[in-house]
Amino acid sequence: MLDEVVTSSSSYSQPGISENTVLQMDERLMAGLQFINTHYSQPPLSLSRVSKSAGLSVWHFSRLFNKHVGMGFREYLKNVRLKHACKLLVTSNLTIKETAAMVGYTHLSDFYHHFKQCFDVSPVVYRRRAAMLYMSSVDATEPNRKQ
Repeated sequence: MLDEVVTSSSSYSQPGISENTVLQMDERLMAGLQFINTHYSQPPLSLSRVSKSAGLSVWHFSRLFNKHVGMGFREYLKNVRLKHACKLLVTSNLTIKETAAMVGYTHLSDFYHHFKQCFDVSPVVYRRRAAMLYMSSVDATEPNRKQ
């Protein structure tokens, strides 16, 4: 589900937003989305700060955001942060606390709550499962050695 919400590609795209929608979007909204995707790790990232960066009032930015993205600012920011947290959990040796801080969470309990709410497992279990999947794929690709 989160992969559908937060995607990336080589062309200009925004997480969770179809190409047709991007073409219809206000450039200022696109600037705001780019600001979120660049500054997601810097708490506190507020709607006020993002709308200001886009040159729109909070009310107007929020209305455009909900209309084109299909979710609220907080939900979108949470999804962006969790997507990056997943990458860090799989590719780094950072502690869970360090991972949470790296993606913009100031309270570890919020990170755990959001992560478990989204993935139905804790960050620790997610990392462990990812490691087991990786190891099983490595074992499957290695040729049998005869001694």
